[in-house]
Amino acid sequence: MQARTSTEKPTVLWRRGARQAALILLVALVPAVLAAWFHPRRPGWSQDQPVIPEVEWSAVRQGRAPVLLVDVRSTAAYESEHIPEALWLGESTGYDGMVAVARAWQPGTRVVVYCDSPRCDVAQAAARRLRRELGLQDVVVLKGGWSAWIEARRQRR
Repeated sequence: MQARTSTEKPTVLWRRGARQAALILLVALVPAVLAAWFHPRRPGWSQDQPVIPEVEWSAVRQGRAPVLLVDVRSTAAYESEHIPEALWLGESTGYDGMVAVARAWQPGTRVVVYCDSPRCDVAQAAARRLRRELGLQDVVVLKGGWSAWIEARRQRR
């Protein structure tokens, strides 16, 4: 950018600055949109993803069908504490985690996926992945996630 000379008016400088700012925004916007569109872990706000039904913990506990619990929280959270008998299917487990779920699943078993909190989209994404990659149909998300289980456990005491 050139230094301001006494002959240039402030409006000319303002227009030049606005054009340069618009160009910088455009240059940054193109790769951001491409990354959001093509990234394998794109945000959950995409319209083409079905919503997996949610169930309350009380319904899971009282259900008659066998249940396979799948924890999709971080490694540290799972290792610290998890729902008893829950399998861990963290983001980094990839193929091994899916194999563990496939081996543990039996016909007639309901798969209940949970993450950290009610606003966690990781459980929805993992449940969709279990349906898509393993062909499991009875897959639901624990409403409220880990927080709901902790609350239910606290109320039982």
